[in-house]
Amino acid sequence: MLVCELQTRGNAARRLPLAAASQNVSDELSLVALAKSGHNDAFGELYNRHQRRAYCTALRILRNPQDAEDVVQRAFQRVLVSLQRFREDSAFSTWLTRIVINESLMHLRRRRARQSLHDNSGDAPQGDVGVEIADGRPSPEEILCENERRATVRQAIAELRENLRIVVFHREFQGLSSAETAQLLGLTVSAVKARTFHARRFLRRRLERNLNRTSALSKLRNRKA
Repeated sequence: MLVCELQTRGNAARRLPLAAASQNVSDELSLVALAKSGHNDAFGELYNRHQRRAYCTALRILRNPQDAEDVVQRAFQRVLVSLQRFREDSAFSTWLTRIVINESLMHLRRRRARQSLHDNSGDAPQGDVGVEIADGRPSPEEILCENERRATVRQAIAELRENLRIVVFHREFQGLSSAETAQLLGLTVSAVKARTFHARRFLRRRLERNLNRTSALSKLRNRKA
């Protein structure tokens, strides 16, 4: 995780000169063309170049190294299967990042579904929860609330349109500026700002509805109690 964080923080300070950046893009397009024509070595080189960044992207969303590794493998499998459909109207790295984000969010949904089944199975041991001694750590209720809040945020992000979701990821998760996000995605700065605004407005409304629903359910439970 630290490697990923250091890599992100150093991005702005390690911008390639324009000529070097152009050469890198040209070289990458050549690798994509070769990979499309069936050269395994070319696809292997694309994997070697982008595997670390893909892993960091998945890890920031999933917060679990093993899950992140699994997602990266699935993402590159999807890339291999879908490579012929890559239109090259955006950078290969941008296309790959979209796939990694989508795979990560799908993995989160599957993980939540498994956790929900486990929680409802009735197999959890029933201990003397009333005799715990306060030790300054978050209570089970506080942990549950925080987990529910994070799950709600991730679910709301998953419901965003893809063009908004990828902007939110780079702005909020990666900590990139509007200019850096625009450069990465091939957009104008004003387009990034507009998409960030619409995404945040959607997320705010979505979270407010969830909060109101949770509050209403809590009041109903209290009345029954």
